[in-house]
Amino acid sequence: MTETNDIVVAQSARAAELAGYDQEVVPGSLASVLQRRWRMMLFVTLIMGTLSGLAIWFLVHPKYGVSALVHVAPVVRPILFSDAETDISRQYRAYVATEAQAMASPTVIVATLNTPEVRSLPSVRRASNPEKDLAASLKVEHVSGTHTLQVSMVGENADDMAVIVNSLLKTYLRQRRDKKREWDEKILSSLRREQTALETRLETKSVELRQLGVENGLGTAEGSETAIDAWVAELQQRLTDARQKRALAAAKLEALDAGDGADALSELTPDGFAGYLQNNSEWQDTRGQLRSLESAALDDERLGRGPEHPEVRGRSERIAMFRAALAMRESELRDLYEASMRRRLEVERLDADITAKVFREALDELAQQRVKIAGQVFVLEDVRHERERLEHELAQVRQKVWNVDVEQNRMARVTIDSPALAPKTPNIDKRLKYTAAACLMSLFLGAGAALVRHRLDTSVRDPTEVTKQLGMSLLGTVQYVRSTNGLGVVWDDRMREPVRGISTALLALPRSGHSRSRLITSPTARSGKSSLALNLARSLASTGRHVMLVDADNRGQGVTRALEMAGRPGLKELLEGTRGPEEAVHPSDAENLQIIPAGQRDEQFGEILGRQRAQDSVRSLFEAYDEVIVDSPPVLSGSDAVVLATLVDEVILVLRAGESTREEAQAARQYLATIGDKLVGVILNAVNPKSSPYSYYGYAYADGRDRRDT
Repeated sequence: MTETNDIVVAQSARAAELAGYDQEVVPGSLASVLQRRWRMMLFVTLIMGTLSGLAIWFLVHPKYGVSALVHVAPVVRPILFSDAETDISRQYRAYVATEAQAMASPTVIVATLNTPEVRSLPSVRRASNPEKDLAASLKVEHVSGTHTLQVSMVGENADDMAVIVNSLLKTYLRQRRDKKREWDEKILSSLRREQTALETRLETKSVELRQLGVENGLGTAEGSETAIDAWVAELQQRLTDARQKRALAAAKLEALDAGDGADALSELTPDGFAGYLQNNSEWQDTRGQLRSLESAALDDERLGRGPEHPEVRGRSERIAMFRAALAMRESELRDLYEASMRRRLEVERLDADITAKVFREALDELAQQRVKIAGQVFVLEDVRHERERLEHELAQVRQKVWNVDVEQNRMARVTIDSPALAPKTPNIDKRLKYTAAACLMSLFLGAGAALVRHRLDTSVRDPTEVTKQLGMSLLGTVQYVRSTNGLGVVWDDRMREPVRGISTALLALPRSGHSRSRLITSPTARSGKSSLALNLARSLASTGRHVMLVDADNRGQGVTRALEMAGRPGLKELLEGTRGPEEAVHPSDAENLQIIPAGQRDEQFGEILGRQRAQDSVRSLFEAYDEVIVDSPPVLSGSDAVVLATLVDEVILVLRAGESTREEAQAARQYLATIGDKLVGVILNAVNPKSSPYSYYGYAYADGRDRRDT
């Protein structure tokens, strides 16, 4: 009785605390919405701010100003100190204005755009009318009170503009120099006439040398010496080959005279003396007859015919006669073969002598031509050296004339004072202002996205939504914290105190008998029902009650996997009758707690569960325990949860904060209402204390990376 009163007092305190939270923070207000959806607001703000910032910094380009200074000197020095109203000053200003117009003239602009460095610029290639664009952006202004013209451009690409301005000034100065160069050409015209006469003399001499080379059949004189060297090398090689051939023929003749000529002469023909014999028909006929007689003699020996046999008589004499004739014929043919080969070798030696003589004569003739061509080449080289000497002297004269200051009585009028340089920082940059506005807009968009997400989100997040919007009794909340890895979350000591409050509230509920069975289920998977069932059973067992934990989720098997009981006989075998309670019920590490695992997975588990005999055996087994906790499949995933609800006294619905929706909770409630009013309350699991002001118990649940039902 004292324990029940304590529970009632605790529930009243939680109700008062809940009422106090309702007064402090109104669920659905802007502050609570932003408090809950701050991650989404931050995400949208960062994404939109980053995208808009990147778009601004890539699409909005700063403006740069590029300028160069050109000094325009007066004609006479007194102009620098004269009064602005004098005639000389007016003439100078008119001259400066003329120079400014000339710098920005269409002729200079077109010539500038045709230069390689400007033509290759990306901004010039992209422009549809570069002449018009350059004329519009180019400004040439006289700096008041100075002798300086400022040539400037304003645009996005500072490097390109600096190249264009510098190229424009170079082009303009180059055109001015070209006009002066016309006068210099008159001075150099006499030297050019002398150069033309010298080149004519050299060309005449070259034609003469080429004609000499053609008359000798050697082409040009320049290539004659090389051609003769090639011919000499070829003739020397042929002469060497002829001498080697003569030496080989002479060696074979000496070998023939020494007595072993047959072996030496046989190498001159492809088949030697054997091939010569094969081509003689008479020798072949005699040899064929001899082979026939020898074959017949072999047949006589094989058949056992004696010398007195009519066919054998006189055969040996004929064989001897044919052998003698064949040897005589072979000796005659050898003599003929040696005689013919001797004549052939003598002819080859004679031909080699003649060939060597012809090649020696050709070499002598080429040697004479080489001497002649060498003289021609010497003359040609002498002319070449003379021409090079004259060209060197002519170049020196040109350099001297070019260095002479023909304008020494006139000072330079227009010079570049400072070239255009690309600035490192833009002159006009609005990107920072646009970026600040984009960040502010992104913040408003993030807040708007958080409000829209809150309106569209129907998930249950705090106890007020369970009690007010769903109209269900709240048994307790379980706080979400990051857990340790592995299965330690099942028996973590941090769960002892939080789950004890929920188990105490369950024990305080009125009961009709000694035994009480409870079904732990959820609308959908991944709500943490299996972990809650494990810890509730452990908490109830710690009070001294005899508790049984049943894993009735045959497909998920969250409890079985958490306790590493896979493969052991369990509820499925118990329902089928293949195993008894003594084999299906297993002890646990906790005192007074026994486990019935899920058993073997079976797609027909629902049909087995629906059998009346199986249900009766389960009810009778439940009566043997003080408390029974049944881990059920999700209500909306099939009919197994409803069937199991008929076997227990109470049903507890587990909702996961932030994931279980109000629609799913109402559907599960209506589905369970078909079997009666057994739903005693809701446990709100994985409540985030940072996003919700309501938290009662500090239950440590696995983080999002391990959202199994265990």
